[in-house]
Amino acid sequence: MKSFQEFLTEEKVLKQSRDLAEARSLMQQAWDRSNDLSSLPVDISNAQFRFESAYECLREALQSFLSFEGYKAYSHEAIVIFSLEKKILSEAQAVKIDRYRTIRNDINYRGKKITLEEATEILHLVKSLLPLLRKILEEKLSKK
Repeated sequence: MKSFQEFLTEEKVLKQSRDLAEARSLMQQAWDRSNDLSSLPVDISNAQFRFESAYECLREALQSFLSFEGYKAYSHEAIVIFSLEKKILSEAQAVKIDRYRTIRNDINYRGKKITLEEATEILHLVKSLLPLLRKILEEKLSKK
């Protein structure tokens, strides 16, 4: 994996002013999307759509930390690396989310069909990880 600094050098991430409102908004959007997603059925006919929505929950939540720190990412991979380097995610979580990023790209750009198990797996991660990410961001915002 590249370092976050490499993404900055390649201008796939830009430094900007901290945007606390955007950080809050992105986390809230992830939370709302997750709540909506949890009310929907999951079966093989909609697995890829549920997967994409679950991935978006994770991406939005992690993007909120970049907004908090004053970065704008134009790469989903950079978001994962930032979260790992800042210890927002463990290495195991980062590897898993990066794998989901690749699967999501395969769905979007190559029309890949996924299994019900893959969709269920990411949905479980969202359900367990999103409350923790929200708590971490709220703690950071309260200290600002």
